[in-house]
Amino acid sequence: MDASLVTKSSLFGMGIAFSPLHIGVVTLLLLGRAPLRRSFAYVLGWTLANLLAVAGLMLLGQHFSLSLTHGAREQVLIDLLGAGGLLALGLYQLTPQALIGEEGMALRLMNRLPGLDTWLLVPIGAAGALLTPENLVFYLKEAGLLLINHPGIPADLEVSGLFALMASSLLLLPPLAWIASSGSIREPIARLEEWLQHKAEWLVGVLALVFAAWLLYEGLHGLELMTVGGA
Repeated sequence: MDASLVTKSSLFGMGIAFSPLHIGVVTLLLLGRAPLRRSFAYVLGWTLANLLAVAGLMLLGQHFSLSLTHGAREQVLIDLLGAGGLLALGLYQLTPQALIGEEGMALRLMNRLPGLDTWLLVPIGAAGALLTPENLVFYLKEAGLLLINHPGIPADLEVSGLFALMASSLLLLPPLAWIASSGSIREPIARLEEWLQHKAEWLVGVLALVFAAWLLYEGLHGLELMTVGGA
């Protein structure tokens, strides 16, 4: 596989993986009954949703013959809209209102989880991925990356698998740590879950601003290429 393809796909996946609310859900599931089965069920739903979202966007791109090469109108629009959305998200996450709002949402979600059947955690994990607004930007970028490079079906599957793995990597860390310690890290897991509920908004905000700056650069550079090409 092309090194640039691997690097970009990994970057897009990590952008999705860094979601403190959903990492907090996984850690909470480790503190309840059937911890590994329930936490992996949630991550399975999250992973499948990420794969299906990219596959669906690739099919749409092929069907409507969208041009997603760097400097094409559609790609410039995606980059600039994505930059604006992530900029708004990043600035909001750094305000006190984000702390109040997300604590309430997180507590409502987490209060309902302990009573749910394990199989329900799969669609809940999938919905969590698809309903996280910033994830759409990375789905579009990943689908565009594969459509542009045309690596072939085997390489498509490999790169998509890498993307899905990276997009789930941070959610997998708590259950993998649980397995490695034979369940003896319950107290640190509880502290991590508490911290993720109340203190992680600024990390999300900073990361969103970093990705917004990158997408803004990509969009402006693509707009310059589009202008030069149309001249």
